[in-house]
Amino acid sequence: MEIRVFQRSCTGKGGRLNYEKRRTALLTDLKADAFLIFNLEGSDSVSMFYLTGFTGEGALLLSAKEASLMTDSRYTEQASREVPGLPVEEIKGDYLKEVTTMLKARKLKRVAVSSKRMTYYVVEKLRELFGGEIIAFEDPVMALRRLKDPEEIARIREATRLTEASLISLLGEIKIGISERELALRLEVIMRKNGAEKVAFDLIVAAGENSALPHYRPGTRRIKKGDLLLFDIGAQLDGYCSDMTRVFAVKEVLPQAREIYELVLRANQAGIKAIRAGASGVAVDTIARDVIAQAGHKEHFGHGLGHGVGLEVHEGPRLSPLSKDTLQPGMTVTVEPGVYLPGFGGVRIEDLLVVTKNGSEVLTSLPKNRLIEVG
Repeated sequence: MEIRVFQRSCTGKGGRLNYEKRRTALLTDLKADAFLIFNLEGSDSVSMFYLTGFTGEGALLLSAKEASLMTDSRYTEQASREVPGLPVEEIKGDYLKEVTTMLKARKLKRVAVSSKRMTYYVVEKLRELFGGEIIAFEDPVMALRRLKDPEEIARIREATRLTEASLISLLGEIKIGISERELALRLEVIMRKNGAEKVAFDLIVAAGENSALPHYRPGTRRIKKGDLLLFDIGAQLDGYCSDMTRVFAVKEVLPQAREIYELVLRANQAGIKAIRAGASGVAVDTIARDVIAQAGHKEHFGHGLGHGVGLEVHEGPRLSPLSKDTLQPGMTVTVEPGVYLPGFGGVRIEDLLVVTKNGSEVLTSLPKNRLIEVG
């Protein structure tokens, strides 16, 4: 297998993230003495990483006076490496009991938690053991994560470049008879050899009629001449994700495939043109959706136009008919209209953008102006 070597740019080599600034911003809007995060078995790994850079399990207590990380012996050495300067307290028994003991020792009265990231059982157990007031907010950390700082954008840009370079490497390996699952496996290997920590999500490789299933899982279907071949892919690099979709035609471009592709491309371009600070998620979605509806395919585009991308591949803001979001500079969003015809196939063209004051910066650069033949 020939691997396209991905060269990281000088400005995208994982600079420092300002965790202290994030912690201060979080506490500013909370009417509580402290904020508590539990990350056990990955329950809130993204909030823990966002606020500290720590990738292990444990609890994080934030107050105006201190930031304290609590973890067990499996992670104490890891914590000292990943979060130097942050006090680390070792948990030697039951997490909930020991953490609530620490809350009481600090004489805290009102402690905030995220109801979206913490189970009902944990919240109620904390209330029982703590004795003070546990205030459940929906997801205050996510509210901060919507706006990316320059370092976060640099990491997402590099993850996107890595993803595109990896897909370009794979295109030469596409042959009639190869299975979707084999292509997905080869692409993941290329991504990892190019430096990805992991794939950002289960890669979607869908051939022929399977490309009409938006969240298809690659199977044993082997590609044939005339197939549409859809790749919805992303890599994680330095903690941050990329997300993009491109569609190709195997050996020949069928007239119906070209027609659908050109329609989706027009919707994609209209959506990108509508992205700017102050635009609502509903308005941007409507502009792209109307292009497809006016061509008679309203019922063949059922999902939202886009979503935020960052530490998670699906996060706020949302571009959809149900969105309550207004775009702001520094948000990273996808624009991914699609048309899906059962029994024939589907086309989705997805780009990743950064919202700017007067428009957007498109991070994806892989050509899309026509349906390209492969194989």
